[in-house]
Amino acid sequence: MTDRYVYCNGRGGNHEAATSSSKQSSSRATMKPQIVINRHMNWLIHALYSRKHYEQCKRLIDRQLTICYDKEYLHYTKGLIHRDEGNAPEAIHCFQQAILANRKEPENYKELAKTLYTIGKFKKSLEVFLKAESLLERPDHEIYHSIGELYHRGFGQPKAGTAEAKEYLKQAITCGKHVDSYKILAEIYIEEGDSLKAIEMIENCLQVTQDDVALLTQIGILYLKINEYQRAFEKLLDATAADSRHTNALLALGSILQSKNDIDGALNKYKRMPYLPDESCEVWSNIGLCFFKKQKFIAAISCLKKATWISPLNFNALYNLGLVLVTAQQYVSAFQTLAAAISLRPENAECYMLLGTCLRHLNDPGNAYLSLEKSTMLPDAVKNPLIYLNFALYCYEIGKPDQSVLYLANFLEMTQHITVHREYLKMADRLNGALVTVARGIVQPASSSSSSSNPVGHPETGPGTEKDASPAPLDAIVEGEVRSGQNNDFDNDLL
Repeated sequence: MTDRYVYCNGRGGNHEAATSSSKQSSSRATMKPQIVINRHMNWLIHALYSRKHYEQCKRLIDRQLTICYDKEYLHYTKGLIHRDEGNAPEAIHCFQQAILANRKEPENYKELAKTLYTIGKFKKSLEVFLKAESLLERPDHEIYHSIGELYHRGFGQPKAGTAEAKEYLKQAITCGKHVDSYKILAEIYIEEGDSLKAIEMIENCLQVTQDDVALLTQIGILYLKINEYQRAFEKLLDATAADSRHTNALLALGSILQSKNDIDGALNKYKRMPYLPDESCEVWSNIGLCFFKKQKFIAAISCLKKATWISPLNFNALYNLGLVLVTAQQYVSAFQTLAAAISLRPENAECYMLLGTCLRHLNDPGNAYLSLEKSTMLPDAVKNPLIYLNFALYCYEIGKPDQSVLYLANFLEMTQHITVHREYLKMADRLNGALVTVARGIVQPASSSSSSSNPVGHPETGPGTEKDASPAPLDAIVEGEVRSGQNNDFDNDLL
């Protein structure tokens, strides 16, 4: 048998013809591929697979399977080809054949598990990944990452969960800086409410992918949660610099400007959004609040109604619409909107405060009193001193000065720890003066029968009482309580 050899490109030829200097040029012109008899062609199979010459590679593998005794690598590579071509059942069969050829090789189990993962068999995939881990001789990032991800998604044993997921993902990042592992760890820390750890993970991601707009936006929102407004603003600016029309980044940036009363700047950011997918409810809600700050109530109501039409179960959109309707003195519509908001969050004290205002203007003093009283009894009331001031004003109006004194004292005590607008402190001083006057017997408080004909906070006054001593209208306090729309991806009020 004549000697054969193989060129690096896989062509076979005659050794004598190749070594003959006089006929070298003519032999290259007439050379044709010849059958290769080498038993070990793994290097050529790998080269063809790397170049994605799948058909040639499969033919060579099939030929080698008939003459070669070492079939593990052949089945392994053929499985990779079938998986790349989308033929998962054949790929699984090939990897199983590779495992039968060598049960101690973790790569075979890893590729089988990755194939099972692609077709949605997550629990089976996790079992195979764990088997591959038990055979490891050195750390493998893919195996650790995949096990951690599957544990995080809840496909492990009942006792396995977030703690096991974090352990495996931490092992994965010890093998190198891998963005996917950092991202899942950040998601876990966000779910646990540990914003600082989540920021640390995303910062590590940004060291690898500095222009990832989604990560820049996410870390900007996390900085907002820990009240790092300057760093949040910088990250969001970087996100808009990388993609000037990124919806989430523009929404968050506009909300920051809106919270700083830069209404025109916020509207400019909202106008730059190219399209409004799932976040459109929050965008329209924020735009409506911008018009509300500009005292353009019709435009504000239109935007907020569109927000509630897009997402009828969005509490913040309903609350904001109810607030604007109360300010615009559309009390019937405000009552319906606030009732819907209360059905979503029955423990929200501010909704009951606004609802009591509506009922007062709808000439229902009994239910108005009950609604305002309930607003002071809910746990959220301790976060907003205006709830107590509103109820104190209303108690004074309907002729209950003792209760008014009690809730006014609660308001003044809360202002020692919570900053409120100076206007509300002046209202409290005027109410206090009126209550002192009533206590001295100089003037009688307004009776409940007269509350339907007089504005809240403007009680009837007796002879010798100056009008300036009466407290300001209740509606003026309501106008000051504004909140922005809540974005579902951010899971936090942006204002």
